[in-house]
Amino acid sequence: MKALTVQIGIFGRTNVGKSSLMNFITNQKVSIVSEIAGTTTDVVWKQMELNPLGPITLFDTAGIDDTSLLGSERIEKTKRVFDSSDIVILMCESGKFEDFEEDIIKEAEKMKTPYVIVISKIDLKQPDDAFLKSLKRFTQHILLFSSVTGNRDGFLNFLKKVFLEVLPDNYIEDYSSLRKIVKKNDTVILVMPIDLGTPRGKIIMPQVQMIRYILDLHAVSYIVQDIEYEMALKNLKEPPVLVIADSQVVRQISAKTPKGIRITTFSIIYAADKSDIVEMVKGAAALNNIKDGDKVLIAEACTHHATADDIGRIKLPKWIAEYSKKNVEIEYVSGQDYPKDLKDYKVIIHCGGCTLNRKSMFSRLNKALEAGVPITNYGISISVFNSVIEKVLEVFPEALSVYKTTLKNIR
Repeated sequence: MKALTVQIGIFGRTNVGKSSLMNFITNQKVSIVSEIAGTTTDVVWKQMELNPLGPITLFDTAGIDDTSLLGSERIEKTKRVFDSSDIVILMCESGKFEDFEEDIIKEAEKMKTPYVIVISKIDLKQPDDAFLKSLKRFTQHILLFSSVTGNRDGFLNFLKKVFLEVLPDNYIEDYSSLRKIVKKNDTVILVMPIDLGTPRGKIIMPQVQMIRYILDLHAVSYIVQDIEYEMALKNLKEPPVLVIADSQVVRQISAKTPKGIRITTFSIIYAADKSDIVEMVKGAAALNNIKDGDKVLIAEACTHHATADDIGRIKLPKWIAEYSKKNVEIEYVSGQDYPKDLKDYKVIIHCGGCTLNRKSMFSRLNKALEAGVPITNYGISISVFNSVIEKVLEVFPEALSVYKTTLKNIR
């Protein structure tokens, strides 16, 4: 899954060699290569292993100087890749580095994204010392590339070295907040109901990742559906250190959880791991201040056909209406769609973001905060609607304190 990889965006003018570089790195014909400018009409991506980085996703983007009829749409899709890129590769040709290239650098710096410069087509024209010196004003990480005469192993070894230098020291850090809660040999109960929204024969990504985190911590996971929860508690000789429940059954599970046993939800842990849980709980407090006519945006990172009990399309609007007792206007976006103008919304309720990497989720969070719009996620808002929010935030004391303070100020 792309969300669990280091994401690398390849940017540059049309026909600068982005697709050739993509194919060269992957050793496959992933992108169409042609001398005709604008051959790449949409973002093309490919995953591969590039140790010691591990799994990566490469994005081949359309040219930033595309002046064709559909050029503006292509450039807009290209810009979206910035939101998820952990590293930016800026491609240019010898002697050609102008406003287009500098704009990419400005965007990368704005997003605090490390970048490297690749000078392409060096078999046709080698860069002179003056040109190299001019590029070093921006970065010391400059690579020379030719798809015709280049040595793939040598280029990749140098590329990996550069990537390791530009990435922050904690780029492979495990952001799992469970590390601060669960220790070796602890028992964690995962409550995972199988409903209409659960893929047949599978469990959903947040649950898979939680199981992996627990294994990495050398702790023990006890996995049950909600109807087996009480039996699970009876079967354990010692009470669990933590119970993690699906948000849709958190009210029932909370009521059945003895005092002294901490409980939270998958989505709340996602808020801590993938974004800023403090800002997310501030957004949740805003759910207590909804008025008639307010607009609420429900945003999903993936696209799927809504079922009869779909959380975003069916359940959340119902819960919002019941909780606020107001006439609220609900708008939806899904997939890569995310409104440029957010200021008219009273609050944004975002999904957990299991298909987004941390960079993408922070990008969406920051866009909301820049617009002055509170943002929260599905699981946190569901806990508010079910009046268990303070209980499920006990494992995150700072977030709980901020929620109480924000709520007090609102009221």
